[in-house]
Amino acid sequence: MGPKISVDSATMMNKGLEYIEAKWLFNTSREQLKVLIHPQSVIHSMVQYQDGSVIAQLGEPDMATPISYAMAYPERVNAGMPALDFTRLQQLTFMEVDFARYPCLQLAMDACFLGQHATTSLNAANEVAVDAFLKRKIRFTDIALINDQVLSKVCATNTQLHCRDLESLLELDTMARHFAHQVLKERQA
Repeated sequence: MGPKISVDSATMMNKGLEYIEAKWLFNTSREQLKVLIHPQSVIHSMVQYQDGSVIAQLGEPDMATPISYAMAYPERVNAGMPALDFTRLQQLTFMEVDFARYPCLQLAMDACFLGQHATTSLNAANEVAVDAFLKRKIRFTDIALINDQVLSKVCATNTQLHCRDLESLLELDTMARHFAHQVLKERQA
């Protein structure tokens, strides 16, 4: 993993972005999506049906197989990963998310249902904040604070914003990045 995705994994923003993707890809409601922490990283996704049955995508704790499946769908191609050896699996555990520990995930989940203006702004703010952290300009815990401030500011000033086309999304992205840089300057003053 590169530096940006490593930080996004540590803040769980990567899971927040995946949550947003799932909402849009599958047209789901908040009640239909659930995030759990799975320390073994063997189960990459699961779907639970009305009858209680579950279908899960399992594999080695590496994204090569899920990505190759997404890229080659509906075909299955060799991703160069060994097959999952069920005899080596000791256990599969799951935990509820501690949102106080992972506020970026909560921000992404909330932004998801506020609209595209919120998710676009949050992504832009996060890119600026993570870059500042990697350059040692802010603390790790400041990432979520900056994301929250930018999201609040964008939502407060753009309640009627409609993202109709790529140009309007790019304008919004630029505005959110500007807000994030303003917040950074205020924090450093």
